[in-house]
Amino acid sequence: MNGPELRHAINAAATSKFGPGFPLTPVKGKDEIKILGFVVPHAGYSYSGPIAAHAYSELSTQGAPDSVIIIGPNHMGYPGTYIMKEGKWESPFGIIDVDQSLSNSIIDRLSVPVDTNPLAQDGEHSIEVQIPFLQSVLGDKFKLVPISMGTYTSQVVKELGEAIASSVKMSGKDVIIIATTDFTHYGIVYGYTPVGLKAREAKKWVYEVDNKLIKLITSMSAEELLETVSSNGYTMCGSGPVASLLIALRKLGVKEGKLLRYATSYDIAGGGETVEAMVGYAAIEFPRD
Repeated sequence: MNGPELRHAINAAATSKFGPGFPLTPVKGKDEIKILGFVVPHAGYSYSGPIAAHAYSELSTQGAPDSVIIIGPNHMGYPGTYIMKEGKWESPFGIIDVDQSLSNSIIDRLSVPVDTNPLAQDGEHSIEVQIPFLQSVLGDKFKLVPISMGTYTSQVVKELGEAIASSVKMSGKDVIIIATTDFTHYGIVYGYTPVGLKAREAKKWVYEVDNKLIKLITSMSAEELLETVSSNGYTMCGSGPVASLLIALRKLGVKEGKLLRYATSYDIAGGGETVEAMVGYAAIEFPRD
């Protein structure tokens, strides 16, 4: 996708009836940072883009951060934790520098193994689709810390969240932390059809499961979120990144989150009386206490 095509896709997502309803606008300067974190989806601009645009629209209402940390799941089967420690990230909208000092500070605080080889991120989309949204709002004035997770053990999640919080505090920088996840993946293509394929019944079930998970997130219940997803076999793909985000934000003084918008791919793209695939998407913000 070239620059004009990407700009059109993001504008279409933002102005969609499922989006905020107006184009994203650039931040105006170094106003106070009122929102420290976000949860956003990553399915793509035509599906989850309208929901993600709610978060980036809120981001545009406050000052520009110095850096943005993005924690995403690794869908490519890579089992470890990857942190990009140096270099640049390029999109059709331009090039963003990695915040080397912040990345290395996080890495230095971890006892769990960390891979810094860029190939560990090869082919992964969960972080990639966020960069043009950020550039639409922040331009090229921010730095980036990309973190990809393939392992969601309690130790990895806890250490990462605490390392992020400590590093942000020590840096003295204004930092926004983003975790990206899609919620329930329902249907034949995911091997997950607990209530059959009737669309109305499936949508009701997906809404109920995702509402339960969203309540755990907005109440900052990181450990319970991980346990609930694991014990029930729920197909939320980024429970680890979100739990690490919650742990970091709790350490930074955030008390609760706020749901901005939720919808499923079936709501956005439509469908018939039966459905072979449905995915839930949510945008959640975490205001400074």
